[in-house]
This record gives sequence, C-alpha cells and structure tokens, in this order.
Amino acid sequence: MRVLVVSSYPPRRCGIGAYAAAQVERLRLEGHEVTVLSPPDGDGDVRVPFFGGRPFRTAARLGRRSERILVHLQPSLYYRPRAPLSKVATSLSLWRLCVRRRQTEVLVHEADRPKRWRPDYLLLAAAFRAAPVLLFHTAAERARLEREYGVRVRARLVDHRQGIAVRARPTREKARDRLGVPRDEPVFVSPGFIHPDKGLERAVRALGRAGRLYIVGSVKDRTATNLAYLEELRDVAGRTEGVELVERYLDGDELDTWVAAADAVVLPYRRSWSSGALARAQALGVPAIVTSVGGLPEQASPSDVVVRDDERLAEAMAVIASKRRGARMVRP
Repeated sequence: MRVLVVSSYPPRRCGIGAYAAAQVERLRLEGHEVTVLSPPDGDGDVRVPFFGGRPFRTAARLGRRSERILVHLQPSLYYRPRAPLSKVATSLSLWRLCVRRRQTEVLVHEADRPKRWRPDYLLLAAAFRAAPVLLFHTAAERARLEREYGVRVRARLVDHRQGIAVRARPTREKARDRLGVPRDEPVFVSPGFIHPDKGLERAVRALGRAGRLYIVGSVKDRTATNLAYLEELRDVAGRTEGVELVERYLDGDELDTWVAAADAVVLPYRRSWSSGALARAQALGVPAIVTSVGGLPEQASPSDVVVRDDERLAEAMAVIASKRRGARMVRP
C-alpha cells in the first residue's frame, strides 16, 4: 500500500515527530511504500513549510497516488500564533483535504479548546465532521473533542504504544549503573518536555522521604511562560533533598534507559490528552503513577496507579518506595 504521512519528523525534537518516525518504520517493515511530508527541519521525503495550510494542500496533490493519507494533528504544528488569516487558511485546507481525499485519516494527538465563533475553529469543526476517520488514543479524547466542537465524528481508537519505538531494554540494575543512579534506593523518573501542564513540581513536593526523583527533559517551545516555569522548577528542585533536574533532550536510547532505571515513572500532569511517556513506560514494563486528567485514566494499565490529587500522589510514591525497600531487605 502507498501511504502518505503528514507530520513533524526527526531530527526536529518533537514527541509527535518521534511517534510518526516509529510508525513509519513499522509501516515500511510491513512492506508499505511510505512517503513522509514534513516541515523543512524534518527528514521527510517531501518538505514544505507547515503554516497556512500548505502541508494539507500538498497532501491533497500528492494523495492522488496514495491509498492512505495519515495526518498527525497537533495544533502548534500547523497553526501560526497570532495570525488569524493563516489559521483560517489552515483549517480550510484541512477541510478540503478531508473532502477531496476520502482515504484521509487524522490522528488527533491534541486539539485546542475551541472558540466556536471564530472562523478557524468553525472550519476545523467542519473538517473533523467531514474526515473519513479520526484516530484517537482513548475514548475520553474522542468524547471531549465531540463535546467541545459540537460535532459527531467517525472515529477509531489506536493503541498509543504503536508509535513507541523502544531502542534499549537494559535491566534496572544495568540502567542505573549506566546513569550513575543508586542501585538500592527507590527511584522515580519524570521524563519529557518541560512546561506548566506537566505539573512536575507536584512530584517534587510529593516525594518527601520516598526516595530519589529525577526530572529528565528540556523545554521544547521556549516561550516566556515555559521558561518562567523552568526557573520555578529549578528553584523548588534545588531546595528539595533527593531531587535532581537533568536538563537535556533525550534521544531514544537514553530515554529508554532512564525509564528502565525507575521503580515508577511519575506523570503528575495538570492537563493531557494521552501520554507518550506513559506508553513508553508500559512498553518497557515499568509502572507509572499518573494523575486523573484527560485520557490518562483510560490509557493506564492495571500495573499503573491513577491518583486524583497531590495527597494521593504522595501516598502512591510512598507505597512504591516501601515495596522497594522491603524487597531490598529480604534479598538473599
């Protein structure tokens, strides 16, 4: 099958691009002929600027030769900030793609809460309604989009782990040795891009004496809000015993190693649709503690712990730390 994938793409440091790259790798291994349409900073087969609807117009043209067109949708990839006419052109172009090319599938990684009176959101709602199929990671995400945009859509759920390429599977001990992390202490890891919606300071305050917490990641979008949050996180982490903030972008191998080193991955999000970090932890067999927001309760597995507030977050971390210390004491 000839497949056209529209997405950000490595080497751009972007979770959506990493997801798309893993998906493309899997499709090619299955024997499909895949063409990647990416922004100029990605290693796509075709590269165009992504604002103003241009990728969707290009996809409509290239899609004549494709049996499947897969669009990875996350607003900041396609919508230029503070550019009303460009946003209208983007939504209109997506609607036209969905109407003209009935082999189009839109994987909704995230959608902004709409202002229904604005033309760009009215057109985006029309695009959702017209799409042959929208793909979601959880039913909660679908329900939220239908409720907020006032639409009914044709939808299918896909496992978030389909976009996760695990590059390294070290044992916990080998991962800790590689990273210089203590072998015998309870260790929690919060990986990924840093911004206020991640709620990372909640994990810092919940740690108490439960063990060690490593916050590992970097700021992707260097906005004033995100940079101010990073400064606040540096301050609270620096004043809290047992917390280390490791500021750098992680490639696939290092990210997998950090996750493998953890007794649990801690994702104390304030806002989320679904989580690639949670999917990665699940793929590596590491339990996670997640807050009850967005689609995370549905995405969580029986091995994960879903908490509704900071008090329950602290309790969950303490329970995992106690189990770890208990296992250490009975070790022959």
